[in-house]
Amino acid sequence: MNSGFDFASIQIVCPVCRAKQACQATCRRCSADLRLLVKAIQSEHVAEAKVRAARAAGDHAEVTRLEAYRHWLKPS
Repeated sequence: MNSGFDFASIQIVCPVCRAKQACQATCRRCSADLRLLVKAIQSEHVAEAKVRAARAAGDHAEVTRLEAYRHWLKPS
């Protein structure tokens, strides 16, 4: 899933110890497994790119579907 986005430049907060860090698979402080969080962030960014493409194509149904998916991935 390579969208050309540099995910290492994204800052995340470990849900276990609350350490701020670059988007990576393991927490630098507590060694928690963050692969699921990283995958969700990657999926959200890919969906965001697909929303832009669907808007450009005028596909309003696809935009609505993808926006709902993005909200499911990142409700805040």
